[in-house]
Amino acid sequence: MLATQACGNAANQNPGAGGAGGASASAGAASVNAGAPWGGQPTLEIPVEDPACTGGKLLDDQVVWKIGGQRVFYSWTTDEQVAELRAGGPLFSRSESPGKGRGLAMTQLAALGAASDKPVNQLAATLAGTTFAKMRFSWPNPWATLMGWPGETYGNQLLQITLRPEAWIATYSRSEGLVVVDANGREVDVDVALSQPERIGAIYFQSDGDGSQVHCGTFFQGAVAFREFVLGNLQMVQSWSLATPEISARLQADIAVLEAVRVDLACRELSGEQSYWTEDVQCVFAGEESAATGLLRSYDLALGLPSELYYPSQDNLAALIAALKVSLPQGEPLVVNPGG
Repeated sequence: MLATQACGNAANQNPGAGGAGGASASAGAASVNAGAPWGGQPTLEIPVEDPACTGGKLLDDQVVWKIGGQRVFYSWTTDEQVAELRAGGPLFSRSESPGKGRGLAMTQLAALGAASDKPVNQLAATLAGTTFAKMRFSWPNPWATLMGWPGETYGNQLLQITLRPEAWIATYSRSEGLVVVDANGREVDVDVALSQPERIGAIYFQSDGDGSQVHCGTFFQGAVAFREFVLGNLQMVQSWSLATPEISARLQADIAVLEAVRVDLACRELSGEQSYWTEDVQCVFAGEESAATGLLRSYDLALGLPSELYYPSQDNLAALIAALKVSLPQGEPLVVNPGG
């Protein structure tokens, strides 16, 4: 049974503190906090899990939590942009999405940059205005963003982008601020990062959901939190590619693992509405207490966006698998090494 509870700080719920999925609730019956964010709901019970539905470690290697070591990213794009790339166009060619602006990540970074002249603010201004003036949005798991939001998709052609080993990653959220980490996840002094912004190859952005505003997709502040990696610094790109055997193999592997996930989840009962699940995913993203355990927790931590299209129902998983099959690459492979 999948149930949801209000986010709350819990010492044993830090996903980065014990393997890919982090600490999880113990098996057996547990109750969900009656003071849930949707208010006034009766307590839900999580029964003892069927031993046949353990899920194993199906998605453990796709959990995205500790930031720094990520080097391979996937960006869904359109037929039009693929044609531009195959004609020799630049990898990063757009400063904003038509009709949607620069995106919430860059809007908030620009605002941080304009707020003060402290080193961290100067770094934010440099990233938003210069280093990542043009960009793409990406994620380490191609399946986890393919479906997009209802009415908003990113495209059905997949780019693979690999960063250089020496690249740093900046992380930003309004609650945690702007921090830069190296490939081992160690924090880089802000003055050092400000003196070498060209070393920053990606920005990991985690939005803060705001229930007081209408959700308008990933490009605007809305009620649903999401996560993404912004790419835009060609100096830190080791290679990018289209339609390669490697991309095909990754998509085929995702199809196989999601088929296994679907089989496993078929013997579980999803309790509550999709909105309860969305609230719970946001708790997981924030490293706070949630009802998700085992495979469901790993599934949540592999996602970049808790779109209703990713609610782990049988119908949604079948639609995701079908979309991946349709999106298997066509055409000649293209591999570009910007540095030669």
